[in-house]
Amino acid sequence: MDTKKILAITAAFLWTVCSAQADTFKHRSTGETFHGFPTHKKSAGKTMIFNADLNKFTPIDLAEYQIAYNQEGRRDSVMVLKLDQPEILISETVAAAVAEAILKATDQGPKAIVIQIDLPGGQGPSMRMVTDAIAKAVDSAGCRVAAYLTGGRFGGAFSAAAVVALACQRIYIAPSASMGAIGPMAGGTLSNEEYGKFVETYSPSTLSTFSIYAATLAQQRERPELLAKALVDKQLTVAEVRGTDGKPSLTELSQRQETQSVVRVLAEGLPASSDAASSASPQNYGKLLSLTSVEAVRWKMADKQAAALSEVMDDLGAAGSPTVNVASFASTIPRYLNAKKTLDQLITKIQWEEDQVATLEEHLSEMEKIALTSTTTREVSRAGQYESFRRGTIRLRTQDLPPTRYYNERDYSDEQIPLTDRYGRDLRSRDRQTTSREKVIAQEPSGNIQQVRMQIMNLLTEMVSDYQRAINLAKRWPGALPTDITVDTLQKNMNSAQALYNGIQTRAMQGGY
Repeated sequence: MDTKKILAITAAFLWTVCSAQADTFKHRSTGETFHGFPTHKKSAGKTMIFNADLNKFTPIDLAEYQIAYNQEGRRDSVMVLKLDQPEILISETVAAAVAEAILKATDQGPKAIVIQIDLPGGQGPSMRMVTDAIAKAVDSAGCRVAAYLTGGRFGGAFSAAAVVALACQRIYIAPSASMGAIGPMAGGTLSNEEYGKFVETYSPSTLSTFSIYAATLAQQRERPELLAKALVDKQLTVAEVRGTDGKPSLTELSQRQETQSVVRVLAEGLPASSDAASSASPQNYGKLLSLTSVEAVRWKMADKQAAALSEVMDDLGAAGSPTVNVASFASTIPRYLNAKKTLDQLITKIQWEEDQVATLEEHLSEMEKIALTSTTTREVSRAGQYESFRRGTIRLRTQDLPPTRYYNERDYSDEQIPLTDRYGRDLRSRDRQTTSREKVIAQEPSGNIQQVRMQIMNLLTEMVSDYQRAINLAKRWPGALPTDITVDTLQKNMNSAQALYNGIQTRAMQGGY
């Protein structure tokens, strides 16, 4: 046996011992002994424990006690949490409520906690919240925690949900259940877009960043690390190979040795260059890791098959113990769904507002362009006005012109036309009234510019308010936004809408176009 394997087994043994049920406490100096159980809570640096002899909680320094691992100080009950609603690992708020429920169940000192899982997957941060709570229950409070993959409407535990199961000390699986990277999606024939949305919701590409974390959980429970990684890394190809000694093992196909022959490929990863749009089909994703209950037990991804909860309790040594259903997080899910519905409505409304603003802004731009660049054509004549005429009979310097001439002010520059007649009278004193009229031809903007500006500003005001509501709601309920929208996106769009409002308001205040 090589050194690496010895260290792994030693670490697993130490982890198992340290996480066993600590129910009898004996003080190293005084010899004082009592029965009870630890909790995950701390007080002034000490661990809160329940002293069953005194029937109360008290803080102690665990290092001062010798601890016997037995069931004598624990209560005769099994706490059962059902994780079978898809929102559990999508919303961080719901996941936080589930994590809190696990720790509260731990502090009740049951013989065991059984987490029944039937989920299509979820997001990494939500998964981590639940697995961290399980780790605290096991490591800090010494409570046994088992997973039971029931195989209900979602068919078992997939992607993030399967990693939650890996955090438990024991995994039981129903004969009809499965474990894998992508869960089955009901609903008949689906487009690639619909299937891609399902995959990105419950088995997102971001989960691959948790592959090392999943492998660490698997190592702690002596489960195959490669299969644990394949639950969240869709680009990993895992093969069953057989060496020269004839023994089967698992390896990443790209690292297969020449002496190893491939028996079969358990997980065929997607190409690294593939994108969500081109890969989003059941045919492509069907090649990813998917283990039946028999295969899960064979590869030690699960410990035993169990057709019912009673079989799980028998194996845990809790046969006949009463079960307590933990549902303290159930009320959080309807509130999350309401928040998600409201967010969907807000996003739809914002998209309509954006379309309206874009249309009005284009219209306003055209109106302003016309107002700034259009010209006016005039047929000049001045109805109701007068033009001064001079009339006189004069003897001109040349005899070629007639002796009598009507002339007006335009003729002043003519040197042949005098300003006075031969008697010295002013020839500009007589006027004639015109009868012509003015006709104006101009291209005018259609509509009122100020009115259109006001419509846009009102829409933008409402849009900014809707953006702020959506941002606040999304922050309170992480995971409620559509997968292609983030809080940062909403914030940037809101800032752009506010900047547009400020720009239009400035132009309006300046009084120009």
